Parts: sequence; structure tokens; C-alpha cells
Amino acid sequence: MSLEKLWNIANSKRSRLIVAMDPLFKDNVEHRSRVKDLMDALRKYACGMKIGIPLLISIGPHFIKELTMEYSKEYYFIADFKLADVPHINEYVLRRAKELGVNGIIVHLFQGGLEDLVKKARFLDVDVIGVVMMSHKGALLFEELFDRLLEYAKALHLDGVVVGATKARYITKARKVLGSDVAIFSPGVIAQGAKPGEAIRNGADFEIVGRAIIKAERPAEVAENIVQAEREIIYG
Repeated sequence: MSLEKLWNIANSKRSRLIVAMDPLFKDNVEHRSRVKDLMDALRKYACGMKIGIPLLISIGPHFIKELTMEYSKEYYFIADFKLADVPHINEYVLRRAKELGVNGIIVHLFQGGLEDLVKKARFLDVDVIGVVMMSHKGALLFEELFDRLLEYAKALHLDGVVVGATKARYITKARKVLGSDVAIFSPGVIAQGAKPGEAIRNGADFEIVGRAIIKAERPAEVAENIVQAEREIIYG
């Protein structure tokens, strides 16, 4: 089953919230301790953690591996490295990401040549999630090429795709084209204007939230409110 670990955790927590664990902390905050505090505080509400290059640079690969091992039963870990290089470099990064203990990896699609990477990821038991639409206002080229990126994602049999939560009609179209077998991940909730649960209502499976939680004085309270909004749509 594609994304089996993620779905198991999501169903057990009744949550579709993935937290973008970006190091957006105050300068006087020790990043490693802050990340652990957040993961402890959010364990009741978030089903996944998205780890990007900023966090990797901030706290280092060894600590990332410690986190994925310590919280392996609590969260599904996504390496948001947005791979967009030549095939042999992409495959190298994939192998190193696997060593960090991540469960999925995000890749760009526009560079092409991803067939072997997807096969390698299957062998390594790493899910592949492709970007077909970003959430920010400047993603104009994605809008122009959306249909082609979507068809390429379908041809690659990806486990999931990224479609910004602020792009409702693109979420709806992605769901129609890809069917129910491919998960849709939607970033851009709250900070970029999308309301919690809105992407779910439009056809997404998971909502990705970063700044609204990471920078909050009471992150667990914010996460609880987001999950509650999602539950009202999913479960009624």
C-alpha cells in the first residue's frame, strides 16, 4: 500500500496534519531542543513531520537521524529536498536521505528523467512525492505546465503529489486526474491564506502547516484547532 505508514498513523490519530519543521525560531533559541520540544508537544495532533534543507543545515544530519529514530512510531518523516538535479545526483541524495531515516522524499518533476529514481526509491522503501503546483503567488510556470506535470506524475506512479492549499481548482483537478490512489499534500495553510480544512474539502489528503504552528506561543493549541477543522470535514 502506498504511504502505508503515513495512513496508519493518520488514521490512528484521526489527523491529516503534517508539520513543516522549519527552524523559524528566535535567534536566542537552541534549535535542537526547540525541535524536540515541538515534536513532544505535537505528538497527539500531527501525523507527519516535513524536514527541509533549512532544518538539515541548522541542526545537522546526525541529529535528524536521532529524531527519526526516536519518533519513528509517532510520525511519518518527509525529506523536503525537492530533488531537481541530474539522475545520478538525485539517486545519491535519495540514498543519503534513506540513511537519515525518512519515509518519503519530495522531488521536482520538471527536470524529467525520474523513472530510475522512482524504481530505486521503491527498492529502498521510500515513498516519492512530486511537486505539481506550489502554493506561493509567483508559481506562474507551474500554472502553465500543470497539466503536463500532472500527467508525468501519473505516468511515474508516484505515491503522492504536492498541490498548494491556496490553489483550490488545481487540487480538484489533480484529484480527478490521479484518482484516489495518489495522495495529495497541500502546503500554504494559514500563513499563505488557506483556511484549515479547506484543502481537504477540495480533495487533498494532507495539509502541511509550518509557520502558524512553529512560531506560535502555544503550538499544540494551534495544531489541535487545525486537526479539529479537518475532522469536521472528514468525519462530519
